[in-house]
Amino acid sequence: MVKTRDYIPYPAPDGVYVLRKTMRSGEAEYDTSDLPVPPESQWEGYGKTVEAFLAGGKADIERLMTLLNSSGFFLQKSNRILDFGCASGRMIRWLEDLAEDCEIWGVDINARHVVWCQENLDPPFNFATVTTRPHLPFEDRYFDLIYCGSVFTHIDDLAETWLLEIKRIMRPGGNLYITVHDKHTADLILHHLEQFPFAKDFREYLLSYDKHINFAASNYYKLSINPGGPLSQVFYDIDYLRQRWGRIFKIKSIIPEAYGYQTALLLEK
Repeated sequence: MVKTRDYIPYPAPDGVYVLRKTMRSGEAEYDTSDLPVPPESQWEGYGKTVEAFLAGGKADIERLMTLLNSSGFFLQKSNRILDFGCASGRMIRWLEDLAEDCEIWGVDINARHVVWCQENLDPPFNFATVTTRPHLPFEDRYFDLIYCGSVFTHIDDLAETWLLEIKRIMRPGGNLYITVHDKHTADLILHHLEQFPFAKDFREYLLSYDKHINFAASNYYKLSINPGGPLSQVFYDIDYLRQRWGRIFKIKSIIPEAYGYQTALLLEK
């Protein structure tokens, strides 16, 4: 039995909610040209206006596709795609042009996000709530592409376990895109805030810990701040990731500042 601490349940108004019937693929034509936008409370800090929220998700998907194509990986009809940590669909919504030919899923531990996506973005996409335990409800070798934007930045002790679970559900030759905090990220936030002014509060958060352990001047493999907590943040030495994660996947490329100040790793099974 899953305990409520393993995921974030949907706080149903008045203790009840209804997922109403919508037009499903095959029953009628559905229009994806004007997908609904989630309420601001579900933007997770990605933008202060609707335009900024949408533009950010679009830019991150376009960047992902550019990196994949430049590495020789191209999506094809009948491919399966997973947005691991989809939140309220900030990125997945921009894959709507692929949804007619590809099976696309989004999963998240926050049921509030997943319920909103099920109500507003299904069809053309599919969504499921998962837990913090390293298990995903899919068959072995199921997905061709899995991407994780700013998810492993918060997974500490179970990072490798999650990677092994992701590997299980990925077909041979499939690609995985993960963004992380590394030492370059820390340097950008602490010393080059003018490039990322929206990270001012994050900088203060990091400095509050740096006062005690002086991590900015230390040589570390991994730095985990507030592990397991709601504000957990994980930073890596990139060579450490090459050694450890390179045992699980083939590392195709490592791209600094691919996702804001985060570094991206493009991996292959």
